[in-house]
Amino acid sequence: MGCAGCALDLGGASAASNQKPYYAVAHIDDPPSLAGFARLFEEGNPGYRLGCRAQHGEAPWQAAAGSRVAWIQDGRGEVFVPKGYRTKEGDGAPLPPEYRPEPAPEEWLKAVRYAATRVDKFQGDVQTAIRSICSRLHGNIYVGDAANDLWAWIEYDGVAPDPQFAAFINLFERVYDQVGFSTKTTSGWEAVQPGDQILVGEQPLRVRGDFRYWFIDTPRPLQHISALRRLRYLKDTAGGCNFQFDAFRRMSMTYYAKRGVTKDNPDGVNQANSHFVNIANETSRAHYHPSKAVGGGKPQCEMYFVADPAVYGLSMYGRKAGLTLWPQVETTNTDMHESVYLPLRIGSAVYITPGTGHRGIDVFSNIVTLPGFKPKNQVFIHPGSH
Repeated sequence: MGCAGCALDLGGASAASNQKPYYAVAHIDDPPSLAGFARLFEEGNPGYRLGCRAQHGEAPWQAAAGSRVAWIQDGRGEVFVPKGYRTKEGDGAPLPPEYRPEPAPEEWLKAVRYAATRVDKFQGDVQTAIRSICSRLHGNIYVGDAANDLWAWIEYDGVAPDPQFAAFINLFERVYDQVGFSTKTTSGWEAVQPGDQILVGEQPLRVRGDFRYWFIDTPRPLQHISALRRLRYLKDTAGGCNFQFDAFRRMSMTYYAKRGVTKDNPDGVNQANSHFVNIANETSRAHYHPSKAVGGGKPQCEMYFVADPAVYGLSMYGRKAGLTLWPQVETTNTDMHESVYLPLRIGSAVYITPGTGHRGIDVFSNIVTLPGFKPKNQVFIHPGSH
């Protein structure tokens, strides 16, 4: 059994079994566990680096080679945001008044208005995705990042109800990364808090405050996501993982389908994805991501960084957070009765290798995947059966 507050737990690493570790558990308050946790992560993901640090006072942030993506665990801070900065936040709580939404192309406005009249032709997650796309339109203004909704459409792989709607989907696939921006009209400091994502590349970013954060360094620069993704300004797309209590699901960095894809780089611009979600036991489904990724590219590993639900007014109602893992679910004759249960608490971190079954239980967490939440790369399993 793993212990989320103890020394490093390397799952399946016993000498007797000669089995490679398929997970690692650490805690932000336990430095020895963090060193081993990062080592296993980096061995499985060459070119990436993982760690956690504390920010005290003001300092410039700058990435050495690719980009650094950081997520605040606890504390508070500020980032200096210059005039002219562009972001796709604002489809949750409105951005501050110094941000001005950019005009959307008339072709896009007409297409979204038409799609809104056809939402009821779909059901389930696809209907939710189409409705979400349309909900970002306010008069002649379109605000926010709808990339995850395209991901849902690709997963569905369905048929549009009519040629005009099919044309809308085609347009959406072509321009989803070009619409939804807002631009800052004045320079100044802006607050960041637990759960918020900060992305920095070769250009220095001024940061100040007192907080702790997790970070991942990527091999190549990430240029399709803005420097700040603050959860309060992001649309809540809760539903799939939790509709039982205090539903919460917000995408800090989602999969950008069909962007930058080449024969040599089937993952395109995607190197990491992140979403914060409140996972309910009743609706959480056991699954794994194949060790040979669907569609090619880098196999999908996954990390849980357990956060404090109280920051966003959420309550676990006395429930205990945990994560169940099933090793080697891709092999034949695997006994699905064999599992490991990991109790989790705020500050816990879990690394899960590709091909390992997993199921979050009553946990509020930042779930990070490399290279991302790849479409059609999730296989559901049924524990207790063969």
